[in-house]
Amino acid sequence: MKRHEIKETHEKAVLSRFIRYCSNNGDMVKIIDRPDPPDAVIMLNGSKTWIEITDAFFSKELAESITTNVSEDKKHKPVPKEKRCIIAPDEQFSAILEKVILKKYDKKSIVNVYNQNGSGILLVGVINPFDSAKNTAEQNKQKILKAVQNKSNIFHAIYLYDCHNEDTFYQIL
Repeated sequence: MKRHEIKETHEKAVLSRFIRYCSNNGDMVKIIDRPDPPDAVIMLNGSKTWIEITDAFFSKELAESITTNVSEDKKHKPVPKEKRCIIAPDEQFSAILEKVILKKYDKKSIVNVYNQNGSGILLVGVINPFDSAKNTAEQNKQKILKAVQNKSNIFHAIYLYDCHNEDTFYQIL
């Protein structure tokens, strides 16, 4: 698969998982459109909203290694040996997670979606070999809430999820 096909497949899989998660919690979700941006426009319990999907990788090098490994149009780029020694992984990932979320709040195309459609939902994949989305959500919820408290109400909900755990999402906003 080419990189753009991988992105599309990933987004469809995350949306399917989120719909199952919502359904398991008694919510009704139907995808209306996939305009990009946002990644989806949905009906959630009869109300129209939208979803943006992003991933928080433990490091830039890990992101490149994973994405180039599965992409047929890019040469695999393994994590360099000098980047494999990690000190304070919780603090490192916490900073990355906050940066990824704040980047979505500041992204012009997402601000435009918000201005046209109101608040949406942000789904953040936790790609961290040292921890889970559940622990990450518990440990970082207050930090993320503080980081976004003075931002526009672009997202009315933010969920973290593990790429390997089928239908579980952890709400932090």
